[in-house]
Amino acid sequence: MKKTIQILLIAILSLILLLVIVVIFNPMNLRNKLIGSMLNSYLSSSIEGYAPIESSTNNNSVSTDKHPLLNDSQETMLEGMGVDVAQLPTEITPSMQTCFIEKLGTARAQELASGSTPGAMDIIKARECIGK
Repeated sequence: MKKTIQILLIAILSLILLLVIVVIFNPMNLRNKLIGSMLNSYLSSSIEGYAPIESSTNNNSVSTDKHPLLNDSQETMLEGMGVDVAQLPTEITPSMQTCFIEKLGTARAQELASGSTPGAMDIIKARECIGK
């Protein structure tokens, strides 16, 4: 019994260490892939007809504005995570705005509205606001 508990503890600590390494160092772009898959899963369930960008598609060949509310750096960051920005909502409803301020805080919501690139935590915190 003691040996089984030791093996489980070693496995759990190894997984925690692996997650810390992925979050801090982002080897092989795993952090972006992990966050992108979670975000795409949520968007697929909350936006009717949403389909993520296929990783084999070359999105850098044409530099057109795919979303009127996002600047180029925001679009590039989201596309790097596999999000199809063309399928995101093109208007912000009052309930979405209230949700963003509630989840991110007034200062950070203003920074993002002014063109700041969202970070991983911004996306995780505000993902629920997209479908409102």
